[in-house]
Amino acid sequence: APLFLSIVVLFLTSCTGPTGATGETGPAGPEIPGLYFIRIFQEGVYSSTYTGQSQAVLVGGNPSVYYVDPSVPMEVGSKNAIDCYRSIIKFDLSSLPSSKIIVDKVELVLKTAGTYYGTGAENVKFLKLASAWTENQASWHWASTGTPWNNNGGDFFSNTITPDAATYNFGPNSTYTIGLDPVVVREWMTSPSTNYGMILKVDNESTTNCAEIYSSGAAVPENRPKLKIWYYTTE
Repeated sequence: APLFLSIVVLFLTSCTGPTGATGETGPAGPEIPGLYFIRIFQEGVYSSTYTGQSQAVLVGGNPSVYYVDPSVPMEVGSKNAIDCYRSIIKFDLSSLPSSKIIVDKVELVLKTAGTYYGTGAENVKFLKLASAWTENQASWHWASTGTPWNNNGGDFFSNTITPDAATYNFGPNSTYTIGLDPVVVREWMTSPSTNYGMILKVDNESTTNCAEIYSSGAAVPENRPKLKIWYYTTE
């Protein structure tokens, strides 16, 4: 027995070689998210005390007219050769965390009313607004009372913020779920002071095609615009 044990010890010792040089450090793996959240924003619905949606309608043919009644649907498109309509929408997201977040997915749900012109609003673009504006004061010429837009009809970036499609067609009495760019929405969360919202405009404003979108004061609460955000915290 002693002879057998000594052979085993010798075998184990002889198979252990010298320690090699330390290799290069590999790339760091992705940051592991903390908690996962889904938040919904809809005026007076999610939650019943939420009053953070703002909107305005900019009317090209009536540049000084501004939208003051959210129970009346917003309009996008053109009713004739003069009156083109652009709608702007903003959701207050200041209740969400402003740091250490990863926005996973964003959806905007809009519902249209029964009134429309032509075939409805064709090729609607969703664009990020570039300037501050004031509800009940914004019009085609003015962002706020005494403060004009840099460009009539609103200041906005040219790139669409809808990764799934560049444009959407809006018909009457319909529901549309539009995916928004998570990067843009994260910017709104991390920098609430520069959350100016978005503008909806048709690509060709010289044709007679227009749709009406229910606003934050729609009589049926479920018809009001709804923003849904999926996000992680990173700690």
